[in-house]
Amino acid sequence: MKKMKTKHILYGCLLGGAMLVSSCSDFTDVQPKGKNLLSTTTQLEMLLNREFYMSSGDGPQFLGDLITTLNNVPNLLSQPTPTRTSIILEWDASLQDRLAELTASDDEYDSYYGVIGQVANPILSHIDAATGDPAVKNQLRCEALTLRAYFHYLVVNKFAKAYNPATAAEDPGVPYVLETQDVAQPTVKMTVQEVYDHILADVQEAIDLDGMPTVAVNRMRMSKPCAYAVKALALLSMQRFDEAEEAARQALALNGAVDNYYEMLTTSADATGNPYNVLLRPQLECQEDMFFTYYMEYFEALTPESMERFEPGYATLELIDTDKKMYAGTMPGMATSMLGLDDRYIMTMDLNSGWNMAGLRTTQMYLIVAEAEIHKGNYAEAMHALDAIRVNRLAPETYQPLEGTVTTEADAIRHLKQVSHGENIYSVYNFIHRKRWNQVSGWEETFTKTLAGNTYTLTPDSPLWIFPFGQNVLANNPNITQNYK
Repeated sequence: MKKMKTKHILYGCLLGGAMLVSSCSDFTDVQPKGKNLLSTTTQLEMLLNREFYMSSGDGPQFLGDLITTLNNVPNLLSQPTPTRTSIILEWDASLQDRLAELTASDDEYDSYYGVIGQVANPILSHIDAATGDPAVKNQLRCEALTLRAYFHYLVVNKFAKAYNPATAAEDPGVPYVLETQDVAQPTVKMTVQEVYDHILADVQEAIDLDGMPTVAVNRMRMSKPCAYAVKALALLSMQRFDEAEEAARQALALNGAVDNYYEMLTTSADATGNPYNVLLRPQLECQEDMFFTYYMEYFEALTPESMERFEPGYATLELIDTDKKMYAGTMPGMATSMLGLDDRYIMTMDLNSGWNMAGLRTTQMYLIVAEAEIHKGNYAEAMHALDAIRVNRLAPETYQPLEGTVTTEADAIRHLKQVSHGENIYSVYNFIHRKRWNQVSGWEETFTKTLAGNTYTLTPDSPLWIFPFGQNVLANNPNITQNYK
């Protein structure tokens, strides 16, 4: 279910659709005294006391992993006038201009740039002049740099072409908003190459300054492992696989924990009163969460195609609470009654776990190590990295290691994609990874799905992989044009 909530901080910058924010002095001056509220490290740190509520229905629904709309799908698809949701569901690239017209605004765009403009840049703008412990100033600078890098990474992966080394220097990207941006001037799009260069520069500065703790005060604060993780993700997208692996291993050296989901169970009772076990992924308590964003997984329908992509017995499918478990056959599946779909679809009903939709996890780093080792032909080492995840995602009685069993690149890629799907199903990362794999020879895929009796196809070169900017952004900033054209 699409949910987006971000608490606004009193001392943040005001955001316009064009994201003309960075230096916040105009908005933090208290009139008529002219005293700036962000003048001490204590005050600046308040900007980081933020709860990140972030989710997206676009990526999972676009991929066909989850149906996130609550509309009757057959009726939606049969309407003579296409809607934003029907265009996404049908993969109709001929209607992408219409998709753009129907996108009045985009929650992810606003939320990601909101963190950049309301948290990261205000800190970087005021930290030099602020009074306070120099060590604290250094820590806040590092956290702000890492936040800025990470949220630009999320923005560019939704609204621009995936990084291609041959074309990135010309491919249009997104604005990279620095604290030096003149708030009176509209931001300008950079190329995809320039955006990634800025991401790496910010996160490398944070690493070099070495101001963040290994373990943050809570999991909604950036830490030293997070900086290496952001660097690894950016380098992976840039197809600099060896460097990405090195950064991922540096992150794992600081935090390599993977929670055992088969040991994180709670008991529920179904409609007949019989108990059953389901996964409880406690919010802010999972060791594998390096940077946590709130998200509860419920009222989203797992599709048959999505379920087929899981490794059998994988905890994120087998243990999550669903309508089928709750009602124990006493009523039709909710996907049937609510969405008009057949009984193969399963509706998620987990109201208690925190699924970290847009955050950083250690398992992402193990997947990077595995992917890099596959590119080097080291399949045993790649499977060793996957096993570090799988041993904590499969029931002990069924787990069998992959290390030593894989001898071909095709099988290695298949296993990596299977584990990656299970890990990223309730996050933005299935979209990010499948999109970037379209740029890597031998990794690209053409996807097919059947929905309401119709079969649809999504090709690696479809322009739909680039989501349109909201109309509010285009209206407020003449420098922003759509990237899919």
